[in-house]
Amino acid sequence: MNVNNTVNDWTAGLITGLTAGMARFFGAIPNILGALILLIVGWIIAGLVGGLVSELCRGIHVDTVADRVGVNGFLQQSGTKLRTSNIIGEILKWVIRLVFIEMAAEQLGMPQISLIINQILGFIPNIIVAMVILGVGGFLGQLLGGIVRGAASEAKIGNANLLSRLTFGAVMAFAIIAALNELNVAPVVVNTLYIGLVAALALALGLAFGLGGRDTAARLTERWAAQLETTAKKVQTSQLSPAVPDSARTVDMPPPGSIRTTRSTS
Repeated sequence: MNVNNTVNDWTAGLITGLTAGMARFFGAIPNILGALILLIVGWIIAGLVGGLVSELCRGIHVDTVADRVGVNGFLQQSGTKLRTSNIIGEILKWVIRLVFIEMAAEQLGMPQISLIINQILGFIPNIIVAMVILGVGGFLGQLLGGIVRGAASEAKIGNANLLSRLTFGAVMAFAIIAALNELNVAPVVVNTLYIGLVAALALALGLAFGLGGRDTAARLTERWAAQLETTAKKVQTSQLSPAVPDSARTVDMPPPGSIRTTRSTS
């Protein structure tokens, strides 16, 4: 009797578990189908909207502005084939996809996925600001590089192109550090790199002036020393010369011949 009761209990438990699992599965099928439909529709809409936005950016000459600013050149140097219009379209495409993924996760009752997607969507403004910083950095880098090239050419300094590239690289380095700081990517490491870059530039300028401008500094020092010595001599000469009273300067003395004539007649 005990064995039969145990078998019946296991059989009933198994049947009850299978029944509950099948009921939950069939009950979840509408939610699963709804989530799949949301994902498919969202993927299609995201592709269409992303393509239209990329074409609109090309139509209003965003790539031309990016070429002048230097953003597309920086992207080509980084090894990517995407241009600014493509990147804008891709960003918008993935924003729409993430929104539909969040809707599908809510349909399936997965709040953890929704929380992660909300954090990603909240991070997108930082990405946009970082891209703007890189664009402004590229524009300023090209502008300052051109100024340095023109000044070096007017001053007949060699390697004007090298100086221009160094200027562009320094400005872009600061822009990249600022963009990483905006993205909160390892702030301790980024701040350390920033301090190291500033220290390296200060050391390079100090060495350049100390080694390249050594002769000029020596000539300036000698000139200043000669001017100080001349001024000191003038001061000493003016102090040693005797002072002439004003009464002696104004009284007219009679000539010696007239004095002798007066004595003889008397």
